[in-house]
Amino acid sequence: MRNLLIALGLGLAAPAHAEFTAEAPAQIDMVVWRGCEEACEGFRRFFSDRDLPVQVNVIDVDKDKARLPIVQQQINDTKPDLVVTWGTSVTDAILGKRADYGRGSPIGDIPALFMIVADPIRSDIVESYEASGRDAITGVRNRVPEETQIALLKTYFAPTKIGVINDPTESNSALNTEVLTNLGPSEGFEVISLDYTLNADGLADPAEIPALMAQLKAEGADAIYVGSSSFNLENRDAFTSAAIDQRLPVFTAYAQMVQDSKALMAVANAYANVGKLAAAQARKILLDGADPATLPIVSLDRFSVFINADTAKALDLYPPIQLINIAEVVRQ
Repeated sequence: MRNLLIALGLGLAAPAHAEFTAEAPAQIDMVVWRGCEEACEGFRRFFSDRDLPVQVNVIDVDKDKARLPIVQQQINDTKPDLVVTWGTSVTDAILGKRADYGRGSPIGDIPALFMIVADPIRSDIVESYEASGRDAITGVRNRVPEETQIALLKTYFAPTKIGVINDPTESNSALNTEVLTNLGPSEGFEVISLDYTLNADGLADPAEIPALMAQLKAEGADAIYVGSSSFNLENRDAFTSAAIDQRLPVFTAYAQMVQDSKALMAVANAYANVGKLAAAQARKILLDGADPATLPIVSLDRFSVFINADTAKALDLYPPIQLINIAEVVRQ
């Protein structure tokens, strides 16, 4: 097995900015959507492993959008040295869109850095990947381009109809589906897109997954794709099991759906490495005096391919040798 994970090349810790010490460390408020997962842990470990004078305060909204305005006000009141946002929903709520705030943001001149945002340009969070176009904001990219994902998918299996199930409250999912749909004609497939029904509380229900998967099968889907969906990632066991019940392979941009569930293949960046990359940018801002507005929206240089051998066997879809040679093959 060969893993294509990037060697981050982050180097040894540079001397800290004189403003921060072990007794008075820089304060980072990290706002996360669903607990401190791999990217959050990778971010925190970057500083602890290097013994840098930085304290990371994790604020978990526990998937409750109603808490985000409260957190935003808390940030404005306490004025941390840096705000880090995890995910499109959190970033949109805390930092706002360019259409609404121009070069500014609702947290004023407090420096901010986003991560795990699937498409920051189409989400109107930044102007370009060269610079955010906003005075105190930068970020990192984690999404492997859809064109690359589809090219690798087609070396494994060439679907003619790709099924997608979205949580309608996740704008990133709709944007990702739009990109996939636009790729379809040139790549020889069409997209069948379904949405979860929201309950009285405005939430999707994972109990609906089997019925929606059966509907996709009935409409002719021969593969399922999960590009950007916190809901499907969180409910990955129910999601991938329902797909296998319909004899449908799941291809995804989430390594976790292969590594600890039953998706067939992922083309992804490991979240821990994304967190480390974000931390390296945070260090530039806090300890090296970099201006967030001048920093590019950086990404990892390489990605990994993950294949679930048990799922391949269950679906009788065995990978070609050229994929085995570059993939991390998971056996559970």
